[in-house]
Amino acid sequence: MCTPMENALSRWDALRVAAGAAAVVLLVLHGLPPLASADRLVDDFAVARLAPATPQHDRIAIIAITEDSLAALPYRSPLDRAMLAGLVGALKDKGAAVIGLDVLFDQPSEPAKDAALHDALTAPGAPVVALAAGQAAQLTERQRQFHTQFLHGLLSGHGHLARDRLDGVVRRQMPWLDGQLSLPATMAAATGLVPATLAPGVIDWVRSAKGAFPTYPAEAVPLLPRAWLDGKLVLVGLEVPDADRHRTPLTLGAATMPGVEIQAQILAQMLDGRRAKLLGPVAGGVATMVLAAAGAGLAAARLSVARLALVAVLGTLALWAAWGASAAMGGPILSPLGPSLAWLVAMGAALGMARTRERAARDTLMDLFAAHLSAPVAEEVWRHRDQLLAGGRPRPQSLVATVMFSDVENFTPASEELGPERLMDWIETYLEAMTEIITAHGGIVLRFLGDGILAAFGAPLPRGDEAAITADAIQAVQAALAMEDALHRLNHGWAAQGLPEIRIRVGMTTGAMVGGSVGARRHLEYTLMGDSVNTAARLEALAKSVAITPGSPCRILAAGTTWDRVQGVVAGRLVGEITVKGKRQAVEVYQILAGPTPPTPPLGSP
Repeated sequence: MCTPMENALSRWDALRVAAGAAAVVLLVLHGLPPLASADRLVDDFAVARLAPATPQHDRIAIIAITEDSLAALPYRSPLDRAMLAGLVGALKDKGAAVIGLDVLFDQPSEPAKDAALHDALTAPGAPVVALAAGQAAQLTERQRQFHTQFLHGLLSGHGHLARDRLDGVVRRQMPWLDGQLSLPATMAAATGLVPATLAPGVIDWVRSAKGAFPTYPAEAVPLLPRAWLDGKLVLVGLEVPDADRHRTPLTLGAATMPGVEIQAQILAQMLDGRRAKLLGPVAGGVATMVLAAAGAGLAAARLSVARLALVAVLGTLALWAAWGASAAMGGPILSPLGPSLAWLVAMGAALGMARTRERAARDTLMDLFAAHLSAPVAEEVWRHRDQLLAGGRPRPQSLVATVMFSDVENFTPASEELGPERLMDWIETYLEAMTEIITAHGGIVLRFLGDGILAAFGAPLPRGDEAAITADAIQAVQAALAMEDALHRLNHGWAAQGLPEIRIRVGMTTGAMVGGSVGARRHLEYTLMGDSVNTAARLEALAKSVAITPGSPCRILAAGTTWDRVQGVVAGRLVGEITVKGKRQAVEVYQILAGPTPPTPPLGSP
């Protein structure tokens, strides 16, 4: 059966565990490539499969130079400049608002064709933005020189696509690089729209069942209705299997996307003024810390392990379900991998810390009490350990309990008759039998004083009402009478073995006292202190002066504070009011007896 786990961690402990768990998870997610890739793929899946599809973008069109287009040309590389010149002229005639050429001009072709293209680019009509090679482009000095000369006087923008260093997927845009706007940013600026920010950012991908943008083959442009291109921003680029293709969140797995389509995605985001729905690392870090705190806090609460495991599973499922629902509704997207890991790691770490502290607390309590506690009392002590412990040791507290001192009469002469081994067997048999009786009656044995026993009923947990205090007193006197019965049986056996018989004196009192631990941290001992404890010790010594009941091996004295609670339940007789050492006021003393109450004899009578 699972029992509730006590609140072994403070809020500060839970926060420390949460901070540590969040730091570990964030470090792992950013430092270990497999998990970092998995985190990115979770976001990619939301973009590619969960985000709602939208209609095709109505302001952008793509002119694709395909394998069929290339097949009609005299050569594949460089692209036939005459074909490009005719394509640019046709797009201007069709009313394109801005034309972007995602084609790199890094080497000359036929001079006449190069000149024709340059004339087409600068002819009246829609502005044309050419692709500029950034500083990172691997061009020879000759290629760089031609490229710079060809773009002189033309609008241009860099076409750098930022690939993730971890997995090579394009997820971010670079609107400004090496002192130059990107191709999409320059096209947007040509319409009079300047991007709100020129800082790198996450691409907000558009997903459509029919394709994000209308796409037409280059050779079909002259045949297209003007309305299909009129007023649109048109991007021209290659769409062939072996050139300018990249992995993106929309192309899960090994599939790739043409670079011109990625440029169109970036341009669409700029035109629409959209921000990426993917939340950045700051939001991910905050979510990770919040979930770690929640997990650690729950682990520190009073939940059974089974319930905690159920909460862990349900919480994880809820987090992933919320991620899916938000993505499906077009809301913010944040990978739940980091937060869910932090939730589970913090919960596990806090649970482990709580269990470790519980074991330490149990060890402390059991070192103090367990050897001499009945199972029910031991369970009650453990259940209320937070009330008992402070700083790893029992906290001092006031309580009302019944204390019992017992001692063997004439122990020294008897011990001298026995050798060491027989003596230890003899006294251990006695102490074990007495301990079992005391614990069976709900008492605890605080210590053995040689042949003496100090026990308490009603400790270490304070009683909450008078009825419980009275019940403890009754248990104490009944335990003393049971000890007397046990001595009859033990003495009978010892007599048959030629061993000395044992007679004991018992003193007990009920009253206020202070319970706590004394000693060094590695050697603590639970003790009770106060006038009531001293009185019980004095009554045990006073029992020497009380008449011996014929045939009884036990003389039991109880203070009036105990007798007032047990009279009518056990038999007894008034011994008298006696002034004990250390007390100014006389103590009313009673002798507890087995059977009916006999007349009261004077002190010291035989």
